[in-house]
Amino acid sequence: MFVLGATLSAIVCGIFMLIARERLQARLTAAERDRACLTLAENVGSVATWIVDKRTGTLFWSDRVYAIHGRDKAKGTPELEAAIDYYHPDDRERVRKTVEEAISSGSPFHLDARLIDEQGVEKSVISRGICTVGQDGEVVELFGVFFETTPTRSFAVLGNEDLNTLSLEEDYHADA
Repeated sequence: MFVLGATLSAIVCGIFMLIARERLQARLTAAERDRACLTLAENVGSVATWIVDKRTGTLFWSDRVYAIHGRDKAKGTPELEAAIDYYHPDDRERVRKTVEEAISSGSPFHLDARLIDEQGVEKSVISRGICTVGQDGEVVELFGVFFETTPTRSFAVLGNEDLNTLSLEEDYHADA
């Protein structure tokens, strides 16, 4: 009887493991598809993306963020404070406060600023982002889009219709 019970337990456990593995594979496939779509959107729209993971303290930059900063991807992603140091000295404190406010409030943010790339070239950039808020109400991640502006590519030139499309609702919170 004991052998039969152990065998049934092993079979049930095996079935649950197979189901869990299938679910994990489906999530990985969906994540890979989402990443491919995001990469395509970045390339088509010349928009860069970045993520700050508050749980691990790590920063992720897409390839386009590296390009805007003139930073070799082989050097790796800088720490958040070092990334903020790319901004023009007159803009750094405002950038820092914007990030800190987003983290403390969980609110979306919008930032126009200048950065100085690794070759010393000053660039005007726009970043918009949202926070992912965990079940405990704390921000666990900031996700931002980022693009370099020029006289022909800025929110001022895009017009109100595009501004409304790009705006984020004040009370938007993504769930973790």
